[in-house]
Amino acid sequence: MTRLLRYPFTGSSLLQPPCIPFVVVRSKQQQRGAFQRMSRSSTSLNQSCLESPVANSPVGKIFQRYARQKRMSETCRKWVKLQSAPRRSPEDFQFTLMCYNILAQELLEMHEDLYDRHDQVTLSWPHRYDRLLSEINMVRPDILCLQELQDNHKDQFSSGLANFKYEMIFKKRTGDKTDGCAIYYRRDLFELMDYHDVEYYQPGVKRLNRENVAIIAKFRVKSNPNQCLVVATTHLLYNPRRQDIRLAQVQVLLAELDRLAFLGRMENGTPKYASVILCGDFNLQPYTAPYVLLTTGFLQYEHLSSNTLEPISCGSAFGKKLLPQRLGITDDCRHESHLDRMEQDEAKNTRLHHSSKGTVAQTPSPDGEQNNQFFSQGALKHRFKFTSAYRHNIGKENQEASTFQGQWITVDYLFYTKFQNTNEKQFTESNLNLVATYALPTVKQAREIYSIPNMYFGSDHFGLAGRFLLKAHTEPKL
Repeated sequence: MTRLLRYPFTGSSLLQPPCIPFVVVRSKQQQRGAFQRMSRSSTSLNQSCLESPVANSPVGKIFQRYARQKRMSETCRKWVKLQSAPRRSPEDFQFTLMCYNILAQELLEMHEDLYDRHDQVTLSWPHRYDRLLSEINMVRPDILCLQELQDNHKDQFSSGLANFKYEMIFKKRTGDKTDGCAIYYRRDLFELMDYHDVEYYQPGVKRLNRENVAIIAKFRVKSNPNQCLVVATTHLLYNPRRQDIRLAQVQVLLAELDRLAFLGRMENGTPKYASVILCGDFNLQPYTAPYVLLTTGFLQYEHLSSNTLEPISCGSAFGKKLLPQRLGITDDCRHESHLDRMEQDEAKNTRLHHSSKGTVAQTPSPDGEQNNQFFSQGALKHRFKFTSAYRHNIGKENQEASTFQGQWITVDYLFYTKFQNTNEKQFTESNLNLVATYALPTVKQAREIYSIPNMYFGSDHFGLAGRFLLKAHTEPKL
């Protein structure tokens, strides 16, 4: 049924393409056979081989691409320290977080037409697994957030990452899909205080009828129990024409973040939150409507186009209603039942449906849908101040790319709360600082890489990573 080759080898034997005698490859079948023969050879490539007639053969061109991909991987995937990074004090805690959509093998084989331009031998799971682990081991994350981890690959991944002493949280997508999101964390560094898996699917809600998920985890730093951190990872809907669904999913995610990251209230009554890192495959480009909401804390959507959430040139405006009031999620992206919280440990139900728990609170009466200032006012806001760890540089030579979707674009993000809200209109620096990022290739570099997955990159997304510092400074009083 599938054309993908499933060879029982990893990429290690192919890192140095061999010099072979001149052959004429007349068919794809012959080409793949020649490729297999070359992969078994341990002879390294030299300049005379590059200049031989085989360099112009289909197989020779494949190996030329591999050589180029290796050079590019060594050139563009480096740690870049921020000039503004603060100095580390002895009581500060530094850690590395990596975010990676690893491409579930079942999805790859289900949509094999998307990979026709790829070298088919590099799409086998044994090869991709080897390359994924190789990159993860190179980055050495203390927290690893994955998207598209296949359910029946969890044990294999955990075994391959055993040296990191990870604990894992996994949430499979609802419905019949077998992949999901996962958070691996080092148990010698972090204590899991609480976590919640988020299901975006809500029965009877048109803008929440897709089965994407998220995971939110709250950690305590073992070396300093006064320091805590919230980490969330998600994979939003892909459909490029349904930005409204992604915006609705973001609203739900922000409400759940508000619930888990809440620490209490400051003396002035302003809610206080733990530092948050939010990462994943958002399937949206920089500066689109959901991105604006996440990074600015505000979005006026009622006059935007109904599905794409772009300025209207033709068609109908979105209107004031994004989600029905019966879900209990307000326009400031909080659960209505949590608006009056005072302490962090107050247990309050939400109105969201969860497949393993059902709906945990009664829905309001139809009369409650009318004229409520907390709902359907045509704009959203929230109290987190997210900053992207990466600079997107849209339209410039150094524009970054995280995947290929008809063109090289960014859809994966590593957001963090560089600032915290201390009153309605004021932000101060939080205790979470970005020290360095694991550089993404530019669009120009990505074009030279040619395609992913390939010999050196195991997924159709590039992994993101950041080194962070949790400062041990005095927090604002509660």
